[in-house]
Formats: sequence, C-alpha cells, structure tokens
Amino acid sequence: MKKTLLIALTLSTTFVVVAGKIYKYTAADGSIHYTDVKPDESSSEVKTDNIIVVESTKTQSKKNWKRLTKDKKTIQFNYDNLAISKPEIDESLWGTGGNVTASVNIEGKIPRQYRIKFFLDGKPHGRVKSNTQLIADVERGEHFIYAQLINAHSRKVLKTTDKIRFYVKQQSKK
Repeated sequence: MKKTLLIALTLSTTFVVVAGKIYKYTAADGSIHYTDVKPDESSSEVKTDNIIVVESTKTQSKKNWKRLTKDKKTIQFNYDNLAISKPEIDESLWGTGGNVTASVNIEGKIPRQYRIKFFLDGKPHGRVKSNTQLIADVERGEHFIYAQLINAHSRKVLKTTDKIRFYVKQQSKK
C-alpha cells in the first residue's frame, strides 16, 4: 500500500495532465506540428482525452561540448611561468663552435597549436614545437635571448619571456 502511494505521488509530480485545447497545423515545408497555442486560422483543434505531457530538459549540443572540451585542454596547459632556462643569466659559453642551445622551462607538453619562437639579439630563429632549439653561427661576444609562445593558428603571441644576457667565448687561434 505504501509503495503504491509513493509511486502514485512520484508520478503525479513528474507528469502533468493537460485538459486544455491542442491545435494541429502543417508548416510550409510539410511537417506537422502540435501546440497548445493556436498559431493561425488554418490550424485545427485536435479532439483528445486527457494527455500526459512530460516536461523536457534542455540538452547541450555536441558542438558546444567540443568547444568546452577544447577550452578545458587549453586551461590544463600552464604557460604563466614561461622563462629561458638555457643559457643561464650571464652564463659564459666556452668552446661551443658557434652553436648555442636555447631552452625554455614550461609546465606540461606544449599543445599542437603552439610554437616557441626564440629571438637572439632581436632576430627570430625558427618556430619549434618543443622547448629547445639549437641556434647555429653565434659569434663570440655578449648576446641577449628571449622567447615567445605563439598560437600557430592565429599567430597571436601568448607570452614573452624576459631577456637573458649570456656570453659566447672562444679561444683565440695562435
């Protein structure tokens, strides 16, 4: 008895019994629609006994779901602490043969749509998908290096590191 009463109460809160008028009309594309508001004079009233109406809930479209997922992946990649890690500040590099390895520290894997662009003495040197790049033919002397995190699709600069000063030193030939 109690179970029957509980089920009856649950069903009565879920479903609504409609005793009003229902109208049927045909749209211009030939599809048939039913409504409780008379859309125009060409619509006809449908004779019905009591109809049980179940309230619908709005669902999220798949397109929006993909966009939210993509944004979530972007949020997981943190580039706030992007900085040059190699060469170190005021480091003297000896015997490199004119090659300098530049690196940035970055948390996590760089997403596919991002690139790191290194600048040596204000001149760009490639766009790489990793956090390290070998820069060739670097003359001896004082140099400044910085890097930018770039969105490859929009070409928007997301973050620029501070400039780091370093020195390339080589033995003089006798």
